[in-house]
Amino acid sequence: MNQAWKSYPSGIRMLAVATILFSTGMACIWPLVTIYIHDYLGKPLTVAGLLLLLNQGAFLIGSLAGGMLFDRWGKMKTIVLSSIGIILISTCLGFATDFTVYTVLLLLNGLFYGTLSPVMNALAVVMWPDGGRKALNLVYVAQNAGVAAGSALGGLLASISFSWTFFGNALAQVVVFLMFIVLLPRHLKAIGQTAAQSTRQNEAPVANPAVPTSPRKVVWGALVLLCAGLLISWIVYVQWTTVLSTYMQSLGITLRQYSLLWTLNGALILFGQPLISWVIKHFARTLRTQMLLGTYVFALSMLILSQTTAYAGFVVAMFVMTIGEMLVWPAVPTVAAQFTPEGQEGFIQGLVSGTGSAGRMLGPLLGAFIFQTFQAQGLLYIMAGLSLLSVGFFVLQSSLQRRSERSVIATPIEK
Repeated sequence: MNQAWKSYPSGIRMLAVATILFSTGMACIWPLVTIYIHDYLGKPLTVAGLLLLLNQGAFLIGSLAGGMLFDRWGKMKTIVLSSIGIILISTCLGFATDFTVYTVLLLLNGLFYGTLSPVMNALAVVMWPDGGRKALNLVYVAQNAGVAAGSALGGLLASISFSWTFFGNALAQVVVFLMFIVLLPRHLKAIGQTAAQSTRQNEAPVANPAVPTSPRKVVWGALVLLCAGLLISWIVYVQWTTVLSTYMQSLGITLRQYSLLWTLNGALILFGQPLISWVIKHFARTLRTQMLLGTYVFALSMLILSQTTAYAGFVVAMFVMTIGEMLVWPAVPTVAAQFTPEGQEGFIQGLVSGTGSAGRMLGPLLGAFIFQTFQAQGLLYIMAGLSLLSVGFFVLQSSLQRRSERSVIATPIEK
């Protein structure tokens, strides 16, 4: 384990630690937002659901804005603005007792969190361009490690006072902010020096001018198809956190048993990396295959649920769904990074992050409508079908990307 950790560049290790702390702070508050709005502010659950929907909308806007700011305004300036915003708003949330004030602060919190969220993946692409899926997979694992730690810590802090969940989040973000301010410039400077040295070494006469050396270009059609597949995958996945939780309670499955499923999810993500590495090595050696296999696994999870009402069946389905998650979520931003030109890393990763947020917005609404119309069995079959539709989008994306790459190679350089 220690040897594997040391195989990553020091800058990526620093980014992973910052991501863990970032996610820990965020997870201190999000699992408890609905309870806080309902039990402490006295609002119905429908109002809480609407607020969470608006929060995801703010997160979506923030993701797109943060990506563009990262590219055009500067990495450090974007981090400073986002971090200070999160720290101030989280602190204010700890003192908020008025529902209107809380609503405004919650939306601003989503906006600033969205602004900083794509920075993690964009920094991984910038700091380790050759890292591929290994770099972004580490960020993904770090995020989930933070979620697991933050969920447990949030419950502990809430037992003291709900205000401390917000203060705990603010404290975690202060540490992340200081890490970025103190350590990140040093790593970025080293990367800049390495890139400059590599450029000087490569400024030799070209032996074969017929071979093009075109810079990477954004294949917009492929990017749209990639995001469409990701959007649908998130719509399927988010049913576990919304409609399926209600369905399980109607079957007599307790909230404690439901929460244990997410403990299984987090434990598998953290400790199941050797398993997923084995799966990738034997069944998904390319990113294309990794995405396709993951979405097939999503469909399988829904089909398993359609054939069982026993808790053991839900355990198996969650295990299968988590395997799919571990394949798809890190693969999509890695594929997007493959056709990201230098200087657009933030925008592309912001678009990917925003797509996930859009899926988390649409999923609960679509799932509730389907559940009310077709009952649980219909919902599960439709979600399995949507997973296969996602497979189709990923296949088209891969085909379009390959055609674009071949056309670049076949095009002679203009004289």
